[in-house]
Amino acid sequence: DWHLLAGDESALPAIAVALERLPAGARVHAFVEISDAAEEQKFATEHDIHVTWLHRGDRPAGEALVEAVQNLDFPAGDVHAFVHGEAGFVKDLRRHLRLDREIPRERLSISGYWRQGKTDEAWRAIKRDWNDQVEREQEN
Repeated sequence: DWHLLAGDESALPAIAVALERLPAGARVHAFVEISDAAEEQKFATEHDIHVTWLHRGDRPAGEALVEAVQNLDFPAGDVHAFVHGEAGFVKDLRRHLRLDREIPRERLSISGYWRQGKTDEAWRAIKRDWNDQVEREQEN
């Protein structure tokens, strides 16, 4: 019935593609956390999609994004949620969407693209185990 797209600048290419491919009239809440207004972008869509740009400033990565999604007045109906970005905030939003909002796993696309304090190679080496652990924690 509607789409939730949330991510940091690492998820911008995927969010842009999703927005550009949505059919006219699709209901979307899109939140993108970026450093500041200079990183805001326009999307090539044939319809009017509103993106909420969250300027991080000096706040930790993902803090503004988690706050925005948690405070969103979820529309009625089924949602498909896409959440990608720094693994710490992705974990927080996964917990919120699965446990607090009770969204079934099959309607979620959630992945930590990167991890604060880890190189890309170090993150890739532990990512699968980390995600499995998060899923186990949230199942219990």
